[in-house]
Amino acid sequence: MAEARVGVKVSDDRQTVTIEIGSTAGLSHPVALDLNQLTNLIRLLGQARSRMVEGSQKRPLDGMTVETVIEPPWYVQVAGIDGSLLAFDHPSYGPLAFAIPREDVARIVQTLSEHLALPSGKPKKPS
Repeated sequence: MAEARVGVKVSDDRQTVTIEIGSTAGLSHPVALDLNQLTNLIRLLGQARSRMVEGSQKRPLDGMTVETVIEPPWYVQVAGIDGSLLAFDHPSYGPLAFAIPREDVARIVQTLSEHLALPSGKPKKPS
């Protein structure tokens, strides 16, 4: 497969993004996308990535560096799988939802409960 170069530029008014994809040896053709088109492209690329890793062994996340989002909007509800649905609005990828089986929910609740039992990392307010 030929080497590719990719460029992305958000317009000054933040209403469109221009994407350029081309080989390092040839010309590229810029394409302007609005927010909905960009979100759809991200969704389609995510689906393509999902197909590419289908059947691969899932890698544990322990010890990995992952992109962290501070205080994302979130939502939780009982899921139709005997578990919970946990959704976040990720600034890079848009809304993401996870259906988590009951056993994993129990592990998450236990871990978070242990975390809440620790002393707060915030300094106490003066009285």
